[in-house]
Amino acid sequence: MNSSTASAKLMPAGLEPQKVNNPAYDVFIDLSTTKLCGQEFSQFLEALSGDAGLTGGAGLTTVVLPRNVEVRSPVVKLKLVSVGLSTTLDELHKAIRLAARSRRHLVVVLNPILPANEVLARLVEEFDRDPQFGMAQPRFADAATDHIWPLPGDRVFDRHDPRLTRVGLAFLSDYTITPELLSACMVIRREVITEVDRGDFGITSTAGELRLLLCQARRRGFRNVVVNRAILPSNLPPVHLYPLPPNADSDRLRSLYPDIIRADACNVNLSQSKLEVLLGRVYATDTRSRLRLLLDCRGMISQHNGTSHSILGFLDGFDALNSGWRIDVLVSSAVAEFFQLRKRFQKFRLVLDSPQETYTAAVLLNQPWELSRVVELHQHALLLVFNMLDTISWDILYACGDSLDPLWRFIARFSDGLLYDSQFTRNRFTIRFPLQAPIAECVTYLSLATEEHVDQAASREPVGDHILLIGNDYDHKDIRRTMQLLVNAFPFTKIVAIGIEGVVSSNVVAMPSGQIEETVLQRLIAGARVIVFPSFYEGFGMPVVQGLSYGRPVIVRESPLWHEIAGQLRTPGALVPFDDTASLAEAVGRALAELPLKALPQGKSLRDDESPLCWRDCARRIIHLLEELMSTADGTRWQEREEALRAIRLLQS
Repeated sequence: MNSSTASAKLMPAGLEPQKVNNPAYDVFIDLSTTKLCGQEFSQFLEALSGDAGLTGGAGLTTVVLPRNVEVRSPVVKLKLVSVGLSTTLDELHKAIRLAARSRRHLVVVLNPILPANEVLARLVEEFDRDPQFGMAQPRFADAATDHIWPLPGDRVFDRHDPRLTRVGLAFLSDYTITPELLSACMVIRREVITEVDRGDFGITSTAGELRLLLCQARRRGFRNVVVNRAILPSNLPPVHLYPLPPNADSDRLRSLYPDIIRADACNVNLSQSKLEVLLGRVYATDTRSRLRLLLDCRGMISQHNGTSHSILGFLDGFDALNSGWRIDVLVSSAVAEFFQLRKRFQKFRLVLDSPQETYTAAVLLNQPWELSRVVELHQHALLLVFNMLDTISWDILYACGDSLDPLWRFIARFSDGLLYDSQFTRNRFTIRFPLQAPIAECVTYLSLATEEHVDQAASREPVGDHILLIGNDYDHKDIRRTMQLLVNAFPFTKIVAIGIEGVVSSNVVAMPSGQIEETVLQRLIAGARVIVFPSFYEGFGMPVVQGLSYGRPVIVRESPLWHEIAGQLRTPGALVPFDDTASLAEAVGRALAELPLKALPQGKSLRDDESPLCWRDCARRIIHLLEELMSTADGTRWQEREEALRAIRLLQS
């Protein structure tokens, strides 16, 4: 078929814009590069006039066909043009002139998409919202799954990330304002169309010419609006839904308007694009895909200390739960090897050093010390939960940097949930860092179950005559002053002091904390005649619970914490408070002589039939908090956190 024949078949003479009920828009559809055959074109055009209803609601509809395509049954009221007769760019500008003359908006469609009238009407409505909305475009859905295609960007997530369902989409705002963003279907406002300049800018493609037009509109003050409630199904992949100009045109555009680079960067970094991936996780149709939890255990180090012990306990609890959540454990490579985590926790997937995928929730099992850690977890999870173990570092000041105060104030405002190892810790935190938003809170405790703190081999250790003093060299632990008091009061009694180095007295064995093998530590605790834990300030006191579980008397400095812990316990040991040096010496002396002690009553906060919390119970409390958060997870808190973090980055730059 030559071009003159095509002209006779495709362009009825004298075709002018149709006056159909004073239509609001004309339509320009570019099919010049599509691979549809003649019959497929006929079917598409029939659907365009029938199912899409353009011929009933639009003014002039121009369809540009590939060269030499013959349509056997041209549809009335569609202006069909072959690229063999004129260039696509000529037809585009002709459609622009006709729409401008008729004072109509112009709908531009690239590739075979059926833009239903109701979708176009929804887009046009957005122009009434703001006179500077110059372009409006819908969201695209995969026609096969009805999942929403993501907005374009360079953020790469794992291939298992679910796309956004319509349920998840409903939690987004009605619209998103962007710089110019070329899509396969968009409406260009009549005020923009009226002022289009046709010049020889060296652009050769339809996509390039449209990008130029949109860029000029943006430079004149007209923004693009993505209408999240207007959804257009399509069988096309995203590369065709958000087309890019050829490289030569893109280079030419950037040379004409360098600010295009900035506009592209804005679109790539849209916070909504990141949020959609996370909402896609939470509102996935597949439950296993939806219930994904990241446990950040990077607070552990390759030593046996309190933090590592408590995190391992939580992991034991999650391992015993069968909660339905898919759990990934994030640790350093060194820690994974030191504690043999792959062998110990075969149900979990270990993630080494940094997260790569997306999760419904991330729980940091120790309190945050760096903003960078918060930012990293925020980028990979919709819900952020932090486990606060104490506020000691903030209170004593010298053990932390200046960044801790603003960091903890940030999480008191922008986290989704906070966990505490005691009500005592919760009170300390919320008094110092008042929560500025409705944040889910839960006192999880650490394990209070006797059997989980007793090593069976160590339990057979005979009770010796030594005093076990536990702490470290921080001033609030008060271990050096207490050690000297005990040396003076009991000069002939062996004292094992965990937490200090060097020889200080002939009857003292000093052992630095964190370097004692776990079984050795357990035997020291089990074999002590009496344990002294003189700290001024604790959040939970794991060594205290361990000592009580072995049936040892544990002497602690008077604090509301110990009354709380005693109320949650049922152990064979005696928890004995002291409030001055005299009462400390008296309590230790009575314990050495095996005389009755003034111990705190245990189990007062438990029902008669209630057992103390075990690690499984502690983990279950976290799962319950996460499920509570999921019931209202709409991305609002994530968006607020994202905006705050962007402001922080701006200040830091």
